Amino acid sequence: MTDAPPESPAPAPDPQRKLIGYAVLAAAVFIAVLAGAYVFLRPSGDSGKDVETPTGIVNPYPNTGPLDPNRPTEGEKAPDFALVDARDPSKVVKLSDYRGKAVILNWFASWCDPCKNEIPEFQAAQEKLGDQLVVLGVDYLEQPADAVGILDKFGATYPAVLDGAGTVAQHYRVTYMPTTFFIDKDGVLRVIKTGEVHDDALVTFLSKVGITYQP
Repeated sequence: MTDAPPESPAPAPDPQRKLIGYAVLAAAVFIAVLAGAYVFLRPSGDSGKDVETPTGIVNPYPNTGPLDPNRPTEGEKAPDFALVDARDPSKVVKLSDYRGKAVILNWFASWCDPCKNEIPEFQAAQEKLGDQLVVLGVDYLEQPADAVGILDKFGATYPAVLDGAGTVAQHYRVTYMPTTFFIDKDGVLRVIKTGEVHDDALVTFLSKVGITYQP
């Protein structure tokens, strides 16, 4: 009776394969965390729209974009930027041009329904408050005709600029439309609001920048 040949030892685990497995697992966990953060942070009860922050887009308007390295933080100076005028793209407008007045800095787009709801409210505040306030609309990734068309439709005459490459939106961490920043006359950012601004909230937010307002 012949002895059975000895069993071959099991091959040692491949270190490279183990590293790949760990990397795949880590990536899956990271994606799950991001998904949970998205669900948690996304505004609820709003018919706005998440926006994809653009990368690698050629700026159609040279010499425009963020001018300060700092990011928007409540209680600190709002980062300055330069963008072209939506009604006259040969004209460059800076946020700092409005220093000395409170500013409602509002990202909008013609496809955004909550943006359309806000436009008449902002226009009414601009008309009532006069020189105390500037509403500055920032159109997101659209042509001048689209940006101006939606303002004209709702009778808005306040200034608007074109964020044609989304570079300022990216710098301001705008990831949802609409997003609005309330800035006081000294240029200090007081309120960051994601989603539609309603009448009662507008009164509260304007009080934060030193303005008493009653719609």
